[in-house]
Order: sequence, then structure tokens, then C-alpha cells
Amino acid sequence: MTQRHVHFGDRTRQAALFETMILVAGADGRVTKEEIEEIFRRVFERPEFKGIHAQDLRDALEHAAGQVAKGHDLEHVLPSLARRLDDAPSRLLAFGLAASVAMAEHRTRPAEFQVLKALQRAFEIEDAEVAALFEAAASHAPLPA
Repeated sequence: MTQRHVHFGDRTRQAALFETMILVAGADGRVTKEEIEEIFRRVFERPEFKGIHAQDLRDALEHAAGQVAKGHDLEHVLPSLARRLDDAPSRLLAFGLAASVAMAEHRTRPAEFQVLKALQRAFEIEDAEVAALFEAAASHAPLPA
């Protein structure tokens, strides 16, 4: 039996990263092929997800979507994400991943932008850091470690 890297107890940092990406992807009421492709690309390039397989990723995304849907609104989802992503590097990574998903279609829709602004506030990220993460997302550059 192989060890899964996604823990469905949902208290993990990894689960919170998936939820953050799904939250932004679904902000406008639909998740596009480009957004899913960006999630896959970012997951497979990040050491936090090392060893995850495609089926594990699909399962993790389905689970994350379910968790986000249970939250009903940002007021319920954001505090949970902030608790599980309780250090600055984790929050910056989560925001960078979310920005990458939002930029997957080469533009950020208003609903996605609103979620990103809410994430910025919840994660206490400075404007200069947000600008740098958006720049990395837009150019497909690696996100900070």
C-alpha cells in the first residue's frame, strides 16, 4: 500500500493550499480547463507536493472543492485557511498559487480579484509582496520557497 500525500483529515497545510487554489478557481462560478492545468503545473513544480500522483491530485482537488463548498462564504473559509497556513512563507505560497490560478486565463475576473483581496487581508500580506507574487504568476516564474 502506498502512502498518500494528501491527508483527508483536512487539518494539513497541503489541504489548505489546495483549498486556496480551488477557492480562487471557483470564485466566478466556474472552473476552467486553463485553471485546472495551472493547478497541475504548480503542484508538480512545488516541493510541498513532492511525490503526489495525478489521481491523488484529482482526489485532493475534489476534496478541496467539497471543503470550500461547505464553508459557504469567505467569512467561514478564510479563518480556517489562515489557521492552517499560520506562517508567512505558507501564506505567501498560498497567495502565489492562488494568483497563478487567477492568471491562468491571462486576466483576473472581478470575482477572483475580490477573493484575492480577501486572501491578502486574511493572510496579512503587504501590497509589495502581492505585486511580486502577481508578477511571478503572470510570467510563470517559480514562486517563493
